Amino acid sequence: NSESIISFSELNPLKVKGKKNNNAVALIIGVANYKNVSQATYADKDAEYFYDFSENVLGINKNNIKFISNQEADENSIKKALKIWLTGFSKPSQSDIYLFFAGHGFSSSDGKELYLIPFDGDPRLLSETAIPRSYIFDTIKSLQPKSVTVFLDSCYSGETREKEMIIANARPITILEEESEVPENFTVFSAALSTETSSSLPEASHGLFSYFLMKGLEGDADKNKDKKITSKELHSYVRDRVSKQAARLGFIQTPQLKGNIDKVLVEFN
Repeated sequence: NSESIISFSELNPLKVKGKKNNNAVALIIGVANYKNVSQATYADKDAEYFYDFSENVLGINKNNIKFISNQEADENSIKKALKIWLTGFSKPSQSDIYLFFAGHGFSSSDGKELYLIPFDGDPRLLSETAIPRSYIFDTIKSLQPKSVTVFLDSCYSGETREKEMIIANARPITILEEESEVPENFTVFSAALSTETSSSLPEASHGLFSYFLMKGLEGDADKNKDKKITSKELHSYVRDRVSKQAARLGFIQTPQLKGNIDKVLVEFN
């Protein structure tokens, strides 16, 4: 049985070194263990690894990285990180801001607003306890950064990474958000179309999207071998592998990219 021998190499944030970027700041959030809803398996581990990738590959100074996970990533802390920490650490027209979120998302019942669920969020009180994606984008945009790169390993279908409903008896969600544009100078990578589930890759003990995102950043996504990875290169690498593994696991997951496709994300030394 070939199934049992499928293995994925451990992620290695030290494999390559990216050029230092003293103007970069990163906010990294991972919530696996939720207070009111079922787990987002490995989401905290995805965020921990992304912290190392931010430092070694994206070249972000350790002091410019804020990492919050699980119970520390409650609604209040995430909003404070966005409104207070990020304001203090970013400079208008100079900063390259990175945001990574792994955890649950949810959609409003009319499908018009997508939310990220903090540790203490509850989809049954969505607008009171979750954070709209538009709030996050608007807050970052108001800082007038030079560029913004967002990685979202979450989905809005109301399902966990294991295809169970986040809350029992939730109805399927219609989503109209797909067409929404991202603000200028934003590049947004999402794990899946909003009606799809963002799943885990059990053999690698990571989220499926996060695993290949970081594998790509190790240098695997540098298709033309010019020691640079553009968002387009990273996206096509991630999309091909995620779709293929999702199919093997029995479902459909199509990572999305919006915004500046030619942005150089990494330059290797």
